[in-house]
Amino acid sequence: NTVGNTILSGDLEAYLQSAVQPIANKLDTDSTALFESFRALGEQGWLAPKLPIEMGGLGLSSAEYQPFQSQLARYSGALAFLQTQHQSAASLLLSSENEGLKQTYLPGMAAGNHQLGVGFSQLRRQPAPMTATAVESGYRLTGTFPWVTGAGLFTDFVGAAVLPDGTAVFGIVPLTSKTVDEDCWLAVGESMPLAGMAATRTVEVQLKNWFLATEQVVGTRPAGWLEVRDRANPLSPLGLIFGCTQAGIDALKVSLKRRGIDHAIAQQLALKLAWLKMDLPRVAALSGEAYPQKIALRGRAISLMNTCAQAAMIAASGAANLASHPTQRIYKESLVFSVSGQTTDGAVASLNSLLSSS
Repeated sequence: NTVGNTILSGDLEAYLQSAVQPIANKLDTDSTALFESFRALGEQGWLAPKLPIEMGGLGLSSAEYQPFQSQLARYSGALAFLQTQHQSAASLLLSSENEGLKQTYLPGMAAGNHQLGVGFSQLRRQPAPMTATAVESGYRLTGTFPWVTGAGLFTDFVGAAVLPDGTAVFGIVPLTSKTVDEDCWLAVGESMPLAGMAATRTVEVQLKNWFLATEQVVGTRPAGWLEVRDRANPLSPLGLIFGCTQAGIDALKVSLKRRGIDHAIAQQLALKLAWLKMDLPRVAALSGEAYPQKIALRGRAISLMNTCAQAAMIAASGAANLASHPTQRIYKESLVFSVSGQTTDGAVASLNSLLSSS
């Protein structure tokens, strides 16, 4: 993939260093600035790089997408998180059998002409907080989407609701409050006061008897689909985790140099990160029976990310307590990436890694 390789070989990093790095702290707290940076990525055609080239994407494979994610997360975790939500929506649409939806949305998603988020993490919860009932020409949705990111940026999101037999139906849902009558409405809540990446404007969305027309249905997945997906792809968040880890190492080096501290910790942590990256292709290629090894690698990666963030805080000394200090942003990003898409197995693996490294 010549186009994708060109982007990854330097174009993306050069752009991020010039356009994103100088305002990274602002992007963490200022939604307007963050959304502008998101749209600017679209002007480069980089919002949905896994889409085929003929649809405006870069045609990146999952393995190629990981370093792309890593570069974004190194310079701004909030921007990387938003882009990941948008890419997830694009990937769901790409796998859809609804040709009308695909033709409407996909060609413009890499450039940001269509901006979509996702809302299906609640499928991990029991009982399902968002349910669906089949009706003529579609479904009626009632309940809550507990986490939808990008309110004020994304016009719609791909949400999932659970039918009585456990099947999940995915469809395009507006990310704007709308009222049809007292028995049919959609309400977007206020932006949550998150400790990290608050500028992403994550909200709760409530629906009552909301009609999802067949034309807006992305597809269905069998009961337990998300659990199977989580188990099949436990390494998928490593792009974000590796990027945040590198950000911590970058900040650590700056503080050590400024304070005149000659210490090998930055080089040692960078070496540990390099080892994890070198081990990733081998572990990723293992069969499904190697799930414990994969989830353990994820746990080690999260542990290293948090260690690097903490090291950066310590090296920055008292200045790290300032909310405006870069290490505060990185520390909070490591918090978000530690628990994003977390399963019970993932939590146990992370806790075991913390115990073994203490």
